[in-house]
Amino acid sequence: MAAFHPETGITHLCLDNEEDQATLLRVLQTPFEQIYKLSPDGKTYLEPPLLRGTPESSWDSFNAFLEKEGPEAVLKQEAQALHRLDPTNAVLLKKLKHLSDNASKFKKIREIFGEGGRYHPNQIIGKRCLPPQGLCQMEPMYKLACKISDLQCLQNQGKLGMDPFDFIRWRVIKKAASMLVMPGDTPRGFLRSIVYRLGDDCNDTKGKAYEDTVMRQAALLSARERHLLNSYGPKKKFIKSVGRQTQLPFRPVIRNVQRRAPRLLSADVRNSAQKASTAQARRNEAQRAQRARRNAAPSIYTGVNDYRARQQQRQQAQQRENEQ
Repeated sequence: MAAFHPETGITHLCLDNEEDQATLLRVLQTPFEQIYKLSPDGKTYLEPPLLRGTPESSWDSFNAFLEKEGPEAVLKQEAQALHRLDPTNAVLLKKLKHLSDNASKFKKIREIFGEGGRYHPNQIIGKRCLPPQGLCQMEPMYKLACKISDLQCLQNQGKLGMDPFDFIRWRVIKKAASMLVMPGDTPRGFLRSIVYRLGDDCNDTKGKAYEDTVMRQAALLSARERHLLNSYGPKKKFIKSVGRQTQLPFRPVIRNVQRRAPRLLSADVRNSAQKASTAQARRNEAQRAQRARRNAAPSIYTGVNDYRARQQQRQQAQQRENEQ
């Protein structure tokens, strides 16, 4: 295990297990041809890549998004000027931080997806699987751009066996396939969450459903190579006491979740696209059968009038039997 860092107060949670490191490097070296297999007619099993010139009419425009960068830069300059006049104003400081963050995101998005770029956000998966507005919004594009940058570092070092965007597409498709239950289902309702969370280490059960431990470990490996690993993982506050340092948990709930979670999930390591488990399918089938039985069965009690009518029918039937 990596030692507690005396200056930053951060203990690296990953990449300290030799077996996990070896497994991660094997997955990263997966060749393109092993994942994107050709069918007999020469087409991949995925839908053909979406071209920039043929977007769906409902999708947000990538070019229209980039046109917002100039006006945002003007707003940032105005906010900087106002903040210099009143540096203690918390509202102005918050606004300036927001605009500064947006400026950084615009820069990263233009760097990866801008003119002359090889990638487009809506090429991450087939048309029918994308959300109605596509993925040309700031947050999903920024997330994808950061993931591509992380993997470009590994590609430059010869540790990644395919193009970074193709690797991310593989992980997104694999994760989406693992969450589909019924034939004909599409991930368009939660595809954006996959893009957001794919390389995260979430603290809640709902968020963990979208995680991919391979992407998380790849991001950590890239950060380590760039000497940025201290930016990842839960931080710990520490205080100096007489003769020793005492660690105080910064967010103890997060630590507990991460301690229980395996570093690399076997389902994420396996190359084949994972479908819903058989056990889950059986549970779903049992629930549907139970609902059908409940809907088909007559209600035990349907009201006083119905009860009295049934009672009267029984009395009349009994009276006819007695007269015979």
